[in-house]
This record gives sequence, C-alpha cells and structure tokens, in this order.
Amino acid sequence: MNRREFITTLSAISLIGCAGDGANPEFRNTDLSAGKIFPSANLLDNSGRPRNFEEFRGKVLIVLFGYTSCPDICPGTLRKYASLMRTLRNQESEKIQVLFITVDPERDTPAHTDTYVKWFNKSFIGLSGNTQQIADVAQQFKVIYSKQAVEGGMGYVIDHSAGAYVIDPKGQLRLTFAENALLEPIAADLRVLLDGK
Repeated sequence: MNRREFITTLSAISLIGCAGDGANPEFRNTDLSAGKIFPSANLLDNSGRPRNFEEFRGKVLIVLFGYTSCPDICPGTLRKYASLMRTLRNQESEKIQVLFITVDPERDTPAHTDTYVKWFNKSFIGLSGNTQQIADVAQQFKVIYSKQAVEGGMGYVIDHSAGAYVIDPKGQLRLTFAENALLEPIAADLRVLLDGK
C-alpha cells in the first residue's frame, strides 16, 4: 500500500467509525448519517468574501479537498465530478454545489483556487483561507494531509485524503465517496438526498 492509499484508507476508517451501526441501506456508498455531524467552515471565495456551509442550506454539497498544483489525483477528481454534473438532469444539478477546499493555502489564494476549479465546471466554487482555517475544516471531515518535499521547481507536494464528502440540504454530513466510486451509484445516492431522505 502506497502513502496516498494509506492516507485515504485511514481517513475513511475514521469517518466510518462515526457512522455507528445505523447505516442507511438506501445508500450505495459509505453512510455517515449516524455520526450526526454538522460541519462548519470559515473560508474565503475568489472575491475574499467569507463563506460557510450554512449559506448553502437547501442544496446538496459535494466537498472535495485538494490543491491546485496537485499532479494527478485532484484533476482526475474534478473531471469526474464535472462529468457527474453533466449527466444529471438540470433540476438536479441546480440543487447540487461542488466545493473544492485547498489544503495548500501557502500557494492557493482564494482567487487562484476558484479560477482553477472553474476550468472543470463554471458552477464549482474554490475556497481557501489561512492555515488554521483550513485545518479546522479538514479536522471535521477527518481529512489527513501532509507536505512532502520534492526536488525541482515545485519544492513540495501534499499527500492528502482523496475522497469526496456529501452534506445534505439540512447541513448534515451524510456520505463519503471513495476516490474510485463510480458515477452511477454516486448519482443514485445524491438523488436519495435530493428526495429528502
């Protein structure tokens, strides 16, 4: 098992522990409902305006963590969720918001983060903040990330959890999608939440 697989597995196990025994059989991906977690955030958008999860109440949020200079995982993940948004019906996609939160605030300003994610889908929102703000949000999702020095111009890369996290329209953390989760079961689970389950 390589380092990235270990980090992903460890964070998934941590969140599964929050789910308890009350897994909802309607979901095809990992159900976190029993944890009764209502995440909060204090981050900045491309205009420097403070943003939080509460302002998106009424929508299903797909929350991704990554960074704009990520060489492989992040671009693939963003392409995947851009493809998902294209496959959903308009009335469904209008009720879903993808948020990308950087784990590299040293390089990723709010404006740069948002510009990056909009290359994949114009409706996506990129958020950044200072080191403590990012850490506070990541901790609520049990996201693990660490800076690793590398040779060359980049100077460092960041190993990080690679799943997606879903907050329902009432603000509760309900699901996690593994990095390799397929679009059809993801869409099915999102429809369950859109139906108010």
